Amino acid sequence: MPDPEAIARASLRRSMLIYLLLLAVDLLVVVSLALGSGSGGAYVTLSIVGLVGLLLAYYVVQHVQDLGAPLAESEGVVHRLWTRADLIIAWQSYYVLVGRTVFRVKPEDYIHLKLDMYVKVVHFPRTLNVVSVHEAPRGVPPA
Repeated sequence: MPDPEAIARASLRRSMLIYLLLLAVDLLVVVSLALGSGSGGAYVTLSIVGLVGLLLAYYVVQHVQDLGAPLAESEGVVHRLWTRADLIIAWQSYYVLVGRTVFRVKPEDYIHLKLDMYVKVVHFPRTLNVVSVHEAPRGVPPA
């Protein structure tokens, strides 16, 4: 049986490469706009594309930091479950709200979850990419 952590780290690397590629394309557009003869509209476009580049750079940094980071665990009650079609209708995603944190989970984990179930989510600390979700015994509330 394949190691869930190895699969999750490979997925994290793929996501990082995709964001890195998008960042490279964004930087090429920014450089070409900055070096081109600028009209009034070019500055607006440069600002928007530059802002998107900053967001992509932030995602790349988060993924790079998570590659070497130890896994984190979050425990809590499942408050909400929902699905959503990302990229219009091409990509179905499954989400769970545990405590105050939203995690995107795999379909095989999603079908086992129920509202008010106490779970332990093993994930990467910054990107919140989920490695596994397990039902956990409820902790004893503090006195």
